Amino acid sequence: MDERFFVSRRALLGGLGLAGVSAMLPRGLRNAALAQAAPPTRFIVVHVPEGMWSGAPRPAAGASSLGGMLSKLEPYRSKLTVLNGLNMKSRDFGPGGDGHHRGVPHMLTGTEMLDEGNAGGISIDQKIAAAIGGSSKHKSLQFAVRIVYGDTNSRPFWSAPGRVVPAMQDPWEAYSRIFAGFVPTATPTAAAPKPDLRKSALDNSIKEVGALRGRLNVNDRERMDSYQESLRDIERRLQTTPLPAPASCSQPTLGSKTDFASEANYPAIGKLQTDLMVAALQCGQTRVASLQWGNSNDQCRYAFLPGVNTLGHDMAHNTGDCDPGGSKKLIVTDWYAGQFAYLLGKLQSIPEGGGNMLDNTVVLWVSEFSDCNGHAANNLMWLLMGNANGYFKQGRVLNVTGRGTNDLHASIQNAFGISDSIFGNAKYCAGPIPELRA
Repeated sequence: MDERFFVSRRALLGGLGLAGVSAMLPRGLRNAALAQAAPPTRFIVVHVPEGMWSGAPRPAAGASSLGGMLSKLEPYRSKLTVLNGLNMKSRDFGPGGDGHHRGVPHMLTGTEMLDEGNAGGISIDQKIAAAIGGSSKHKSLQFAVRIVYGDTNSRPFWSAPGRVVPAMQDPWEAYSRIFAGFVPTATPTAAAPKPDLRKSALDNSIKEVGALRGRLNVNDRERMDSYQESLRDIERRLQTTPLPAPASCSQPTLGSKTDFASEANYPAIGKLQTDLMVAALQCGQTRVASLQWGNSNDQCRYAFLPGVNTLGHDMAHNTGDCDPGGSKKLIVTDWYAGQFAYLLGKLQSIPEGGGNMLDNTVVLWVSEFSDCNGHAANNLMWLLMGNANGYFKQGRVLNVTGRGTNDLHASIQNAFGISDSIFGNAKYCAGPIPELRA
């Protein structure tokens, strides 16, 4: 092995440290100029645990209102598309555990798992982040509220087969990561670029890693590819000066730190994470984000909701006849719809271009079950909001019976300029859903 590889790697790791971007580079200036031309499109995924249940009321195509458990989304009906009848076609193929442990990693990847602990492909959010995240400080940001388990029933986001993208559960740590050293400004400082020795060391490392790759076996190549991707991510951060934030951009106020893992704080932490996510998107820190409520095997008792105080997983299966008619589950789903309405309201309240931030964003609400008691993954109901600067037609309930979740992901990736007609494993994808287009 070429000894220069180790020298460059030592220089890289020792020299970079935790330092931020140094001087403003020409690429950043070009990006800033482009950013003024049109508002950026953004992508958000929201995951709600356990999903639907048998007999749950659903909006009907052509109905004058959403009704039932989605009534709190009524103010945003004109910006919303309800998709009824989606099938997660890949879920029951390949390795994996029960419906919880299969459903979550299949939900956004549409590919058979590598084994019981790892997804087999990239998730839609990460594919989009790889395509549009180059001008952001963070290619994507993952937020979560009270994840109890660390297995695949709480791991929806994957950057590659077997490479999970963990979510941030502590809003105060997330704040430090996102906004450390951030100063909103209306115009970039036109300082002359300065040589960056860290960038030179990085260039050498990337070049030498590429030359070494051809001499390695398959397993070592995979490890080398992972390392090279990390180098590329650092390179991107060094090359990119964060775009100037809008004049209205401001960091959220978190208040005194509380126990983010406490169930009693579940609503408050969810609100903080939502505020952080929107602020990060508005301030240009990322263009792709996600918010994950709990894990698939729902371990929240919802004691803060009147008349519930029952474990979510028990409600899903009516364990011990705890929720025979689904009335408690209806209250819980209605509450989640309210949290979703809060997110949409924040996005819609931010003026941007000729409209607002919601107009320039695609928000996807997903869950892994159409019938939580039977762990069914056919006939799913997912929600699609925002239109990515006019790409999607809105304000409808669509019956898409027989179409797969991969087909929806193919449509979404096209909205962000990814021309592929297939997402995930081609066996489970018939291509984009034409009815979604404006």
